[in-house]
Amino acid sequence: MDFFTQQDRARRHSFRLVGLFVLAVLALILITNLAVAATFGMLLNNTNSATNFYDYFNWQSFINISLGVSGVIGCAIAFKWWQLGSGGRAVAESLGGERIAPNSNDDQQRRILNVVDEMALAANMPVPPVYLLAHEPGINAFAAGNTPADAVIGITAGALQQFNRDQLQGVIAHEFSHILNGDMRLNIRLIALLHGILFIGMMGEFLIHGSAFSSRNRDSDNKGAQLGLIFIVIGWLGGFFGRLIKAAVSRQREFLADASAVQFTRNPDGIADALKIIGGYSPGAELNNPNSEQASHLFFGQALKKLRPSFATHPSLDERIKRIQPYWDGRFIIRASDTICSHAENTDKSNSHTENSGKSSDASDLMGGAATFIVNTAAHQAGTTAQLRHQLREPLHACAFVYALLLDDNADLRQQQLNYIPRANIVGLDTLALQLKPIINALPQASRLPLIETAMPALKCMSPEQYRTYKKVMLLLIRCDQQYTMLEWCLFQLVNHYMESEFNSKSQSKAKYKRADDVAEAFQTVLSVLAKQGHDDDNSAEQAFNRGASTAGLHNIKRQSLTNFQFEDFIKAANQLANCYPLLKPKLIKGFVDCARYDTIISADEQEIIAALSAVMDCPSPSLT
Repeated sequence: MDFFTQQDRARRHSFRLVGLFVLAVLALILITNLAVAATFGMLLNNTNSATNFYDYFNWQSFINISLGVSGVIGCAIAFKWWQLGSGGRAVAESLGGERIAPNSNDDQQRRILNVVDEMALAANMPVPPVYLLAHEPGINAFAAGNTPADAVIGITAGALQQFNRDQLQGVIAHEFSHILNGDMRLNIRLIALLHGILFIGMMGEFLIHGSAFSSRNRDSDNKGAQLGLIFIVIGWLGGFFGRLIKAAVSRQREFLADASAVQFTRNPDGIADALKIIGGYSPGAELNNPNSEQASHLFFGQALKKLRPSFATHPSLDERIKRIQPYWDGRFIIRASDTICSHAENTDKSNSHTENSGKSSDASDLMGGAATFIVNTAAHQAGTTAQLRHQLREPLHACAFVYALLLDDNADLRQQQLNYIPRANIVGLDTLALQLKPIINALPQASRLPLIETAMPALKCMSPEQYRTYKKVMLLLIRCDQQYTMLEWCLFQLVNHYMESEFNSKSQSKAKYKRADDVAEAFQTVLSVLAKQGHDDDNSAEQAFNRGASTAGLHNIKRQSLTNFQFEDFIKAANQLANCYPLLKPKLIKGFVDCARYDTIISADEQEIIAALSAVMDCPSPSLT
């Protein structure tokens, strides 16, 4: 699965979307002009019979109304885009979603969290938060966000109740495919554009309600209601155009995501059976939330009530199933709406937290109860990756894990760092970080990166103020010895990249560089460091560098001597690479990977550097296995 090729295809779909949107807006402008002219010419003129429709339908009126309609639509789009600036979280909350606590003890919630963990590990990306649409009996799921960094997974209560583990894996793999194929940002844009198209209809409803209120207070001709009714009709036409646009853009993406899910899980029965269950389930995939109209193209299944095929955002269930299982007999799996799937695996149940039962992971609870947790933790400090991965679902443990990775082996420096940690205002965090230090040292270095990615959902349980304080202390720990090591840079970049998207709705860096030659010097610096990091002798480092440079198409650059190397130069170069155009990034990242693979062994250091570079460049980390 080539993420960047798919992302380029998604961009081409974006141009198609813009073209369709422009046509829809032009149609709405023309219709609004006609409607307003008719309203003023026929309804508002009760005295002057010489004034008619054509007196109101002239170029000056046409220009004024067109500018007004364009301005209203533009403002509505800008407002919705601002609302969605925090990424997937805003979409999930608008649909009634509530974040599932990473340390939830509920068996069904534990099962979906485990499945998402596994899919994230397979996709080589941090674990996204999971939101539950608890009041939706229909079977559905979605992925939303602007980038993989702010992505979330949403799932309905109906899906949790009706699906077993294999079916959940198929559905979640489908949603991860949307993340990796670059569909999410396109989908977010589509929500904002559709809101602009539908806003005129919303104005009509407002006018009707306002006129109904005023008519109770005084006798009037209800001209506002008449104009509002016309706007509602125009809004209905906007909805018509919106559904056509969604259908034109999203249908083929669903086929691609289904195929990618089969490739991802190597189990076509999982996603096929999930589709069959939707077909045999009375509520189907329908959602009740009023915002589901604008977001219907995000979902795994058709979220709106049955539409004509030309308006449907998803292909028919029959067609999707037959693409996965060509010899399907046409029979759906019948489930009653009150049936609850009991196939939660023993492994999921055994992974449920018991030592912290009843403890909320809400940000406000992160401070309280920490000392009690530390006492209970001692019995669970076995130095295995699986156990530590399980513990990192606790917000306190996740926070301590990151700090523990930064603790120095020198006792004096470590004590200075421990003195800084209480500034994070989380009781007992320094004690737990110190307890985790020997456990982390005993683990294989290659396990650090997956554990960092596992900790992300629990870290995101902090409040914005807690995160700002936590980040300041993290920088103090890094700067304690007046040096910036590669591990510290990698860890900070990974945490900062995925946490900033949660707490700070900042815009992406603007792409500046289209050609590899434009960033040759920056690429040369980063590749020189990577070649030296993964190869002991100069000859091997030279050969590895040349291979990476050749892959990137930069045949004339030479490996830099690192005798007088300043780490700030590496940081500056990495940040410059972040400003490359998306289609250039895979070429550069592949150059890094080929450099690391020169000796056929990719070390843990090399894996962490490439993962951090991928985070800085805002793209999925490639598979390095």
